[in-house]
Amino acid sequence: MAYSNLRIGGLASGIDIDQIISDLMKVERTRVDKLYQQKQLLEWQKEDYRNINLKLKSLYDFVFNMKLQGTYLKHKTMGTLPSGQSADTYFTASAGASAIPGEYAVIVKELAESAKLESGSPISKPIVAGTISFPREVTSNKNKFIMVVDGVEKTIEIEAKTYNNIDELKAALQTAINNAFGGDKISVNIGQNSNLVIAPTENYDKSITITLKSYPNSENDILLELGFSDGATYKQIDPSKSIAEQRMYFANDPFGGNDTLSEFKFTITANGKSKTFSFKTTDSLNYILSTISSDREINVTAYYDPITDRVIFKTRDTGASASISIVNENDGGNLFGETGAFKTSGSDTGKNAVVEINGITIEKPSNTFTISGITFELKKEMATGESATLKVERDIDGVIDTIKKFVELYNETIDYINKELSEQRYRDYLPLTEEQKKELKEDEIKKWEERARSGILRSDQLVMSIRNKMREILYTPVKGLPAEFDSLLDIGIKTGSYYEKGKLYLDEAKLREALSKDPEAVMRLFTNAGDSSTGNGIAVSLYDALKAGIKSITDKAGGGDFEVFDNSFLARRIREVDDKIKVMEEKLKEIEDRYWRQFTEMEKAIAAMNQQSLWLASQLGLYSSNS
Repeated sequence: MAYSNLRIGGLASGIDIDQIISDLMKVERTRVDKLYQQKQLLEWQKEDYRNINLKLKSLYDFVFNMKLQGTYLKHKTMGTLPSGQSADTYFTASAGASAIPGEYAVIVKELAESAKLESGSPISKPIVAGTISFPREVTSNKNKFIMVVDGVEKTIEIEAKTYNNIDELKAALQTAINNAFGGDKISVNIGQNSNLVIAPTENYDKSITITLKSYPNSENDILLELGFSDGATYKQIDPSKSIAEQRMYFANDPFGGNDTLSEFKFTITANGKSKTFSFKTTDSLNYILSTISSDREINVTAYYDPITDRVIFKTRDTGASASISIVNENDGGNLFGETGAFKTSGSDTGKNAVVEINGITIEKPSNTFTISGITFELKKEMATGESATLKVERDIDGVIDTIKKFVELYNETIDYINKELSEQRYRDYLPLTEEQKKELKEDEIKKWEERARSGILRSDQLVMSIRNKMREILYTPVKGLPAEFDSLLDIGIKTGSYYEKGKLYLDEAKLREALSKDPEAVMRLFTNAGDSSTGNGIAVSLYDALKAGIKSITDKAGGGDFEVFDNSFLARRIREVDDKIKVMEEKLKEIEDRYWRQFTEMEKAIAAMNQQSLWLASQLGLYSSNS
């Protein structure tokens, strides 16, 4: 029989059915509340295990380097000039484990270079005057014109005199421009046709715009007399815009005079590999150069330098074997070549680095290279007669710092584990249910849950076994090593009292003495690879133990690298409890519905009885009135 969801709350009986059923359900919910508490305890346990694993993982990662021989055979280097200053301007050096301590005389003679092609001059078109004749007389009433630089307009006034040649006129014009805008900004040069040429100076910002204008009073204007046209403008090439769109601003026509040209075509050969490129004339300079740079077949870097206004091609490899050349195809426009838009032509080869070490000249194709365990990075060539001294010595301080960090990290890990293993367990403090939380204040909930989750891993066998294995490794001498250096105690590392449960203490003076006396023996104590006659070094054994311990905890609590689905022991337990909770919640719903059905039937019965009583009373009243 189907029942309506309509619930009657004691209208007929006057009983508070809602409260009665609520109280009944509280009793029923105790079973499911226990499941929720069980789940919470499992989740806390899982979290505590994972926190221990994080500590173990940090130590594990550090111990990896402790297994490496280079950790104990560190060297420090110092390069100095005769003046006592650092040689870092010219080179830096770092020494590996195989480096031989001593002093080395170093002379940086040449740096390794890439093969390189660069525009012979700026590619943006300067302001070019026409050819004029001499002698030329400049009078005081006809010696002016207007120059506008980035919107700043000034009058240029040339000294009145007779000029016998182009050199004299150039010098006078340069002086007049300097007087107006300051020196070393705008240069006046002499072109191939003995004409005047105006552009930014070699060391000044090439992005400025320069415009020449006739003087307002034409009688005083000398612009045309100098061979310049009114409105003549210098504007730097914009590498992000189409080459065709900026054709007029190139110093040399990229189309090579061919107005119908639709593509640029050229071949680049680098390090013996050739490739032909084709680009549309509407492509930008940036697109062309970035496409070339991204081609790994020829392995060339190509870029536009806006500071120098030049295009540069370089091989990524350095050394004498590096080479580059660019050939403009016959029908491919005029981007390259001596008279091309970019004025890059011919070919070039790289250079080897040349350095003299202790009187022996060494050539290398790169500025970074390793010789006898010492890695050099050359930065600048030395002048003739200059030299530097490179001192290589054992870095005992560096090794001590590493071992100190190991001791600190080990102690931190052991302290954390010991705290978890010894933390007091309050079994009377179970996780709070949602109903219980509603009855408490926030600080009361916090204090309760601190006790409820305290000591979850107290005396945990898995964690204890991992800790005990770690302690055993650090206490036990390494089999087969000389008795003088076969334990941590021999190099100044000892354990504390029994109550400190494995904490380490470092005697730095004793460690320094051991490293000074026999650094290789200290190294073997940590790094020895065991065989039939010797055991594994301490770092090797500890690394293996940590790896196994991390795996054991991961198997139990999850949290492994790249984990997609947690199938650890505790995760499976939690899923099992979730399934039980789901079943129990469904049963509780059925029980609550049953209670409501029962009380609803009772209410209906009482309501029917009430109606009968009312009818009977009304009949008795009617009978009395008729008597």
